[in-house]
Amino acid sequence: MAEVSEMSSSTPEELLAAGRRHLAVRDYTSAAETLATACELLAKKHGEFADECAEAYLWYGKSLLGLSREENGLLGDGVAGGNNEDGDNEEDNGEENAEAEQKNGEIATEDGDDDENKVEDTKDNEKTEPESTTKDYEPGSSTENEEKPGTSNGDVNDDSVVNLDNEDDVDNLQLAWEMLDLSRNILQKRAENGKDVRALLAEVHLALGEVALESETYDKAVADMISCLDIQKELYKSDDRHIAETHYQIGLANSLASNFEDAITHFKNAANILESRIKTLENPKTVSECATVKKYATTDPFYSVEGEIKELKELLPEIQEKIQDMMDYKAETIKRVRETLCPSNGESSNGAGSSKTEQKASDISHLIKRKRKNSEEGGSAPKRVNT
Repeated sequence: MAEVSEMSSSTPEELLAAGRRHLAVRDYTSAAETLATACELLAKKHGEFADECAEAYLWYGKSLLGLSREENGLLGDGVAGGNNEDGDNEEDNGEENAEAEQKNGEIATEDGDDDENKVEDTKDNEKTEPESTTKDYEPGSSTENEEKPGTSNGDVNDDSVVNLDNEDDVDNLQLAWEMLDLSRNILQKRAENGKDVRALLAEVHLALGEVALESETYDKAVADMISCLDIQKELYKSDDRHIAETHYQIGLANSLASNFEDAITHFKNAANILESRIKTLENPKTVSECATVKKYATTDPFYSVEGEIKELKELLPEIQEKIQDMMDYKAETIKRVRETLCPSNGESSNGAGSSKTEQKASDISHLIKRKRKNSEEGGSAPKRVNT
């Protein structure tokens, strides 16, 4: 309750800053709650499509994306852990039994009232259509009518229940896309009016690409991330970590789409940028003139040049491993296609069988996804220093 009152008394700007701090430390739940309040206040003050709302929508969308990844990660661990299946089932059954007992307890307390009204309810149900009887069994419908004695219109109550259910059906990933798309539309209009919002627009394109990556629409992910990269090349120097991160994400999207050649190219670009960055940081002359070092040093009290060098050197082997993986997958695909076109056992292969085998050989995204999980959840992509 203290947090709610504190959030309600804070200004949108304070909430936006607090939400970004939560986002920086990956506390996505707190970030989403805080930024949702900031968006609501800004929309009431300036209007839903106002320029002032664009940045809040961006960070709120990113926090929802983080929440969605956490949820998918937890579900993925439960499904993937085949060896722990019995243990997981026991825990799940325990939770389900506890919930069932709680529900049974709540039903038991209402049995007295239900028994008294059973005859009247039966008569009423016989007079109504079958649809009305199904509505009586909708979760929460009876409690809604009992908790709101002042409203006599049953249709209004039913509609409110339906609307709430529909809101619950929208998952965090879908809501993240909606907020980011709204932010992009606002920022694009601001850019058309001559305002320099390219940095935020690049952030939005990258976040939209990550949402598409999570929803497994890889071509869309690549397109959004390429848009981000084009903007970043106008804003930053060639060895900036923003550009390295985007190259890595584009490589990841292409690898999941089985576009191995493009994936290798972008992974190599990311590695080259990081190597160039390390050389810049290790040279006393160039590091003293580096604008990003000065920026990070003033905005992040924990930043140090030595710490960044260490972090970059830890990232490089991971990217090199990705490159090697793509080369292996590409070689394996070529080998299988050649075996299909020129079978060594002398068996003839018709065109239909050849195309099916070739498609199967190139569709090895399931192998890449095993590599993908640690990189996304653990954040193995080149990380930017929080600004």
